[in-house]
Amino acid sequence: MSSEISLNSTLVTAVLELIDFYSKKGVFKLNEYKDISTINERLTEVKTGFDKNESYTPFNVSELAFIIQIFKEGTQRIPTAIDSFGQIFAIYQHFVKFLEQESKKEKDTQKDSQKDSDDSTPSVEDLMNSE
Repeated sequence: MSSEISLNSTLVTAVLELIDFYSKKGVFKLNEYKDISTINERLTEVKTGFDKNESYTPFNVSELAFIIQIFKEGTQRIPTAIDSFGQIFAIYQHFVKFLEQESKKEKDTQKDSQKDSDDSTPSVEDLMNSE
């Protein structure tokens, strides 16, 4: 089994800088700025937690998916220098893998709580897997 992926201050800072860069270039549409502002605040909160070694609320799956969408939209909406591709893609890949990991954890937690609440009723997945 592969080791667990985590985030750190450097990765979070890179996304904050990317959002700042994209904002200055006018990448985001007017109706997107509220969500961009919200995720920017969350990134800042998490970065502060890392930097000051304080507790913080981890990103949820929706927030991670939104961060990944920022990468996708930004690179599609403005030309990106070829020498930036490697670094941007490496950060993007890390967040994608982290999202996959957190999604699996969330799904496993939901399955466990569902089984705990009613062990007598099998799920559709259980029925399909038993065939």
